[in-house]
Amino acid sequence: MNFLKRAGKSIIARKGKTMIMLIILTVIGSLVLSGFAIQNAAKSAGDEARKELGATVTLQVDRQKQMQERQASGERGRPEEVKISMKEVEAIEQLDAVKSTNYLSQATATASDIEPIESESTNTGGGPDGGPGGEMPEGMTTPDFSLNGVTNMELLDSFSNGTLKIVDGVALTSDAKENSVVIDENLATENDLKVGDTFKLKSTTTNQTQKLTIIGLSSSTDASSDASFRAAGFMDPMNQMYVSNETLADFVTEDGTVSASSVVYSLKDPSEVEAFKQKAKSVSSVDWDTFTLDANDAAYQKMVGPIEQVASFSKSVVYLVSIAGGLILALLILLSVRERRKEMGILMAMGEKRSKLMGQLLVETFAIAAVAFLITYATGGMTSQFMTDQLLNREVTEAASSATTDGFGGPGGGPGGQGQQLLASIPQITEMTTKIDWSTLAQVVQIGSLIVFLSVLLPSLILLRMNPKEILLRED
Repeated sequence: MNFLKRAGKSIIARKGKTMIMLIILTVIGSLVLSGFAIQNAAKSAGDEARKELGATVTLQVDRQKQMQERQASGERGRPEEVKISMKEVEAIEQLDAVKSTNYLSQATATASDIEPIESESTNTGGGPDGGPGGEMPEGMTTPDFSLNGVTNMELLDSFSNGTLKIVDGVALTSDAKENSVVIDENLATENDLKVGDTFKLKSTTTNQTQKLTIIGLSSSTDASSDASFRAAGFMDPMNQMYVSNETLADFVTEDGTVSASSVVYSLKDPSEVEAFKQKAKSVSSVDWDTFTLDANDAAYQKMVGPIEQVASFSKSVVYLVSIAGGLILALLILLSVRERRKEMGILMAMGEKRSKLMGQLLVETFAIAAVAFLITYATGGMTSQFMTDQLLNREVTEAASSATTDGFGGPGGGPGGQGQQLLASIPQITEMTTKIDWSTLAQVVQIGSLIVFLSVLLPSLILLRMNPKEILLRED
């Protein structure tokens, strides 16, 4: 009789063992399929989080490391500002992953023939130490305006999210003429200025006076203009201006050396962030002990923290189920083979090849596995989504509990600190949708086939390595 027919008759004759094996294989398939589906859903959610935060990486001074080093050496006060040399970062800009680059720098200036917008509290109160509302220390000039050096205004986060927009004229870009400037529409109205007009500013650092030409008027909806910056009028968005880095250099140094305080790289693909950071460090001569590449990782980790925990757990489940399920299946097949020693011995005595006997066992098990796979496929979507919801709800609850317990640190990270407030405002991802696609099914088939093959191979080798006489004698 053909070994394929024998396999079919054996499956029907051993209904109990067939049902047990079907249940085991269905459970293994469901858990493995759910594990892969959850991992794929977590990856998709992570990519969406990156897109929401923006595929940008900022090169800037590692402030945290600076402060730690100063505190360790007993120094106090604000660390000295370190500028980024344009030549040191040219190679990074040429990387294939980079879509655009925006060099940013800052400076301050005083009024020459234009008056800043002042709030009621700008010149009131304050102490003798030059604090908010107080007088500046001797030898220092109180700034009237903040100058923001940019390569392209349209690449600024505030511009892309709509809090900053151009209401007249054009935005400052790399094509702008020398000494071009964009100012706030309220500042222009207060000084009877319009697009095309010129005015002069005096640098608070070099005391040089520069003549600037207005190419655009902006409007800001930043709420901080109504509260946080009242005591420091030059920081108010209405007193902020946008110029090119080359123009700003004349306000900062005597020789007009162009540098940047930070560089923002916009990437083509959010998934390339980590690869870009590694590549950038290998091609640039930047001092990485001083500077760092920040991809808004704190916000990203807060958003995807729970789903990464779920993905990690599901990965462990896949390994555990594959190993444990394989061992259980192998033990079941071993017991089945031992019960069928007489059958195997007689068939071998009649001249049946060992390879065909092993093929019969494989066909039996794979036939049952195929039915289990169809059941898994039919119920996989519901099972994986249920597991995802339960695991994610648990992780989100634990993350919220941990955040409440830990609280917030000091300024920029302390109780009510601006850094922690911004981080706290970023929502976690609390939902994931699992999808069963062909790649996921292919992974399950590969894992399942390997489990079935090894589960059949090892027990059958133990029996079939003996000759028919030994098998039949051991039956007694």
